[in-house]
Amino acid sequence: MLDIKFIRENVKLVENNSLSRNVKIDFKALLRLDEEKTKLQQRIEVLRAKRNQGSKTKPTPAQIAEMKKVGEEIKELESAVNQIESALRELLIKVPNLNHESTPLGQDESKNKVEKKVGEKPDFSFTPKEHFEVKNVAPLIDMERGAKVAGSRFYYLKGKIAILERAIIQYAIDITLKQGFELILPPVLVKEQAMYGTGFFPAEKNEVYTVNPGEDNLFLIGTSEVPLIYLHADEVLESKDFPKKYVAVTPCFRREAGSYGKDTKGLFRVHQFYKVEMVVFCAPEKSWQIHEELLALEQNFIQSLGIHYQVVNVCSGDLGFPAAKKYDCEGWFPAQGRYRELTSTSNTTDYQSRRSNIKYKTADGKREYVHTLNGTVSSDRPMLALIENFQQNDGSVIIPEVLRKYTGFDRL
Repeated sequence: MLDIKFIRENVKLVENNSLSRNVKIDFKALLRLDEEKTKLQQRIEVLRAKRNQGSKTKPTPAQIAEMKKVGEEIKELESAVNQIESALRELLIKVPNLNHESTPLGQDESKNKVEKKVGEKPDFSFTPKEHFEVKNVAPLIDMERGAKVAGSRFYYLKGKIAILERAIIQYAIDITLKQGFELILPPVLVKEQAMYGTGFFPAEKNEVYTVNPGEDNLFLIGTSEVPLIYLHADEVLESKDFPKKYVAVTPCFRREAGSYGKDTKGLFRVHQFYKVEMVVFCAPEKSWQIHEELLALEQNFIQSLGIHYQVVNVCSGDLGFPAAKKYDCEGWFPAQGRYRELTSTSNTTDYQSRRSNIKYKTADGKREYVHTLNGTVSSDRPMLALIENFQQNDGSVIIPEVLRKYTGFDRL
């Protein structure tokens, strides 16, 4: 959430920023509510001062009656302020974060900027197949029974491919632990305020599974970023503990409501998957350096697996609400003939901390909002990239050297 004072003083900038992210907001209505709230609060302060002044002397019956009216008016005005604050917040939570100056402007992913390419595309003496077509892999992915049990886009992983997925997850965790991250196993069900506090609601509400609406009102996470960030909601952190770095592995759930007809085969777009997610809390002056460090960690992970990839600076129209800047690392998928997202990292500056009320004590004792960052080290995507890039003509798949101590075998 943006500071209302900043919006008030830079309304045109904020409006243009929102439009660059395909978000239309009635800023005139927003400022009108803000102005009305300010006027009412000023009136309340005048009345409180009057009431306080009257309490300093013994009141006459007439003064008692007048003070009663003052108290009633204050109560009515406070009720009006609460209603206005609620309406104002409904607009404020729809305002996306400000783009970083280096974020490319554009309406969709076609305007994303490729920063660099790393490694070489593999050469094949045969026509490479997609992951679900590879001979030794296909029997280990059971989409048919997944659909029987849970519906379309659910699946079973069996045998060696299940071991491979767990191996990649553990390898990703080990990399982060060596960089000073603390492993957290968080809840995968969260309250509505956690979704709002991290900026996923209201923008992505249609993508989230709701559990027992009207009763439990819990939501299945699409990323452990939500419980990791909201872990410190309404807290004041100590700057001596910065950067505070967490990593989590959880199952994640997404409805994929707008993906009809996209990636209908295989594991590219599914409703449930495992993800290794990083979250960092830090002082504002350190967040951009840390963002580059998260990107470097993700690149090291992909490079160690031997996958050719490109780093993409995501454009404004393709950013999620909380992010000021986001990098994607996109791996090469030879059977598809294109790059697909493997990892990502975002700097959300103070957007989530304002919504979740997460502050820290500065060196001079002031309380300021922290900056938060996140990054996906691994999901199911790197495994799919490995299968496509390291498949052999006989239908087997060579396992990268760094994973063999986790799998116990060198090929599928």
